[in-house]
Amino acid sequence: MIIGPSAVILGYVLKSIPNSAFTMAGFSDRLRLQKLIYLVEAFGVYLGYDYSWYLRGPYCTSLARSGFELEQIVGRIPDGAEARFLSRDVQERFDRCVEFVGSIMKSSDDLDRLEIAASIHLLAQDAKIPKEGVFERVVAKMPGGEDRRAELLGMCEGMWDALLARSLIPGREGAHGPGGPPGGPAEAGYRVTAAPASIDQIRDSMIGKQRYGDAAMAVTLKDLYDNGQALEANSPPPFTHSPDRIAQLESDPKRNEILSFVMRQYR
Repeated sequence: MIIGPSAVILGYVLKSIPNSAFTMAGFSDRLRLQKLIYLVEAFGVYLGYDYSWYLRGPYCTSLARSGFELEQIVGRIPDGAEARFLSRDVQERFDRCVEFVGSIMKSSDDLDRLEIAASIHLLAQDAKIPKEGVFERVVAKMPGGEDRRAELLGMCEGMWDALLARSLIPGREGAHGPGGPPGGPAEAGYRVTAAPASIDQIRDSMIGKQRYGDAAMAVTLKDLYDNGQALEANSPPPFTHSPDRIAQLESDPKRNEILSFVMRQYR
């Protein structure tokens, strides 16, 4: 069982977030993981995951891999475990994120606002995209976007205000400025036209052989196929950080015990 220490840290962070309900079993579960950790980093708590615009908004392949690793040891993380950060400033940012997530998610299945919040935040980092362009791109990625257009646009407006109030997106004065989604007209992409029906068996086989990266890719391609999504190049703006800003947790005896268990694999 080859599992990296980052999976243990990820588990403690998720245990501290309301309605995180960690599992990698279904598409919605993996979407929840991606968007929750994106928001943690959006609040300034960098955990080492870099995102770009992908299927249903912000996505990080290395986070998918960490998720599959965490899946193997999540039972070792005690209920009530908390992520306590060494830096008081980082801890305050994390606490604000936890409060924000609690305000937009009423249950682990309440994913629309979570997805919208993460997606708006990423796209709003590019000042060339007008506010209306941000909303259009978000709605286009949501399930049933056209049928739920009015509802989703209303949710986007409310989420824009919520993010703006927390200084998570830049203010836009007057008109929203020139430009539209990056790259002008939609660029040609790739579409997954076939995927194995027994993806869970393939995933389990890859995990059994310690090929977590392949497992993450296989499940991602299956998600693309099931959702009829195009496979796009990583389009700007990417949401990335400097590696020297990775947040550090305070020492915890139980977590140290789990980390020791994980690190014994490398001896």
